[in-house]
Amino acid sequence: MGLKYYIKILHFKVKFILLFWIDICTSISHNYTAMEDRNFKKSFGIRLRYLRNSAELSQEKLAERVGLSTKTISYIENGKNSISFNKLPLLAKGLGVPVYKLFVFAESENHREMLDKLLDSALDKEINSIAEIAKIVLAMK
Repeated sequence: MGLKYYIKILHFKVKFILLFWIDICTSISHNYTAMEDRNFKKSFGIRLRYLRNSAELSQEKLAERVGLSTKTISYIENGKNSISFNKLPLLAKGLGVPVYKLFVFAESENHREMLDKLLDSALDKEINSIAEIAKIVLAMK
C-alpha cells in the first residue's frame, strides 16, 4: 500500500472528523437558541450542579470556597435563586473553571458520553489520528 492510499485514508478521516465537528457545533448553537426560550436560572443551576459534581465538590465545600451559604448554592442549583454578577468570578474560581464555562449550557455531557463511546470502540491508531485531527481543528479557532 502506497503513500497515495494513506493520504486517501487520512483525507477521509479528516473529512469525517470535520463533518462530525460541524454537526456538534451546529447542535450546540441550536441548543443555545432553544435554551433562550427556557428558564435561564434553571439552566444555570443545572450547569452549576454539573460543574460542581465534575469537580467532586459538595455544596458545602463550594459554598465555603465562594463565601455563600450551602442553602444559597442549593437554591441556585435548583433554579430558585440567581447569583450576583460580582460573585461569578469567585464561583468559577471555586469550581476551577474560567467564568465563561459557567454559561456553556449546551448538553456537553451528552456529547462527551457519545465521544467516549466512539473512542471506546476505536483502535489506538484511530484514536491517535483523531487526537491529531482534533488538535488541528482546535488550532483553527
